Amino acid sequence: MKVAHATVITPGRCGLYETTREIVAGLRNQGVDSRLVDPTPDKNPVGFKGEDDRGALVADMDWALSADVLINHSGYDNTPLEKATMPVIHVAHGRPRSSFLSEASGSTPIYSYQYAKNKDPRWKACVTFWPEHVPYHRLMMPNVPIHVVNAPVDLEAWTLDGPKGYGFHGKKGRINIVSTDAFRDDTDPFVPLHAAGLFAREVEGVRIHVYGRSAGRKKGWGALLRRIQEDGNLGELQGWVGGLANVYRAASFVITPNEIATRTVREASACGCPVVCINRLDNEGRWLVRMRKAMLMSKEDRYIIRKQAEAKFNAVIAAKQMKTIIEGVSNQKVAAQ
Repeated sequence: MKVAHATVITPGRCGLYETTREIVAGLRNQGVDSRLVDPTPDKNPVGFKGEDDRGALVADMDWALSADVLINHSGYDNTPLEKATMPVIHVAHGRPRSSFLSEASGSTPIYSYQYAKNKDPRWKACVTFWPEHVPYHRLMMPNVPIHVVNAPVDLEAWTLDGPKGYGFHGKKGRINIVSTDAFRDDTDPFVPLHAAGLFAREVEGVRIHVYGRSAGRKKGWGALLRRIQEDGNLGELQGWVGGLANVYRAASFVITPNEIATRTVREASACGCPVVCINRLDNEGRWLVRMRKAMLMSKEDRYIIRKQAEAKFNAVIAAKQMKTIIEGVSNQKVAAQ
């Protein structure tokens, strides 16, 4: 069986792509001829067509058009795939509210896209990685069955065992708190950073390291970061960076506003790094208690976190679940549009 995965190929620069690559590699290990195809090769040329990206082959458009099933990860409008006749599985990588606000702000019209594709007879299934999102997709796509697949992570790339001693470019503290969440419309590190700033005033030697702040999301954050800096607690401040596994292994713990298993949660957990979810502050300081507990976690605790990640974020399990969905739609041929 040939399965084409439409996605913009951006190795190391996009969580959506990394998740897609992990699924493709997992499916290949399950005996499914699954390959990546970039529907925008002119805008996003890659140098390894027909080659291997960490276990995932990259195919050209001709191969994709001959596939038995098309899995849509990034969209394929205005490409030859738009007229293809194979059944389609749509993978909803993003949070529904994030998609909604993205369109509301004049950016990518994801909600309109899903609304329109609900009427497309080729769309045979929708996949989400989070059960919490199913009701939102059910409203927007009533004609499309919704499936939940375990959120995967590459457990060989994100590991507890690896280079240690990352120095945060000379800004290392006794306690190193790390934030790596993207600054998005629906969620950002606003609450966790306030929590970390207050925590740092109570615990000596804290440094707060912030990653993932893109150029378009810098406005409005200056005062908050300056306050943390003037307190003497701001560590490394970076945009998108590579080598985050080294950061997670060196971090005391990661802070995040997300309760679901985002890339940050999966990658940090796979490296054995404690993750503290803080999406609201209370006067009782319950969040301070959770941060103190994370700060005191031992090497043995980190091994337990890693073992939990192996069970929850195993790409083999995700691939088996995806394979079952693919087999369920593979014989549902549709007419050309």
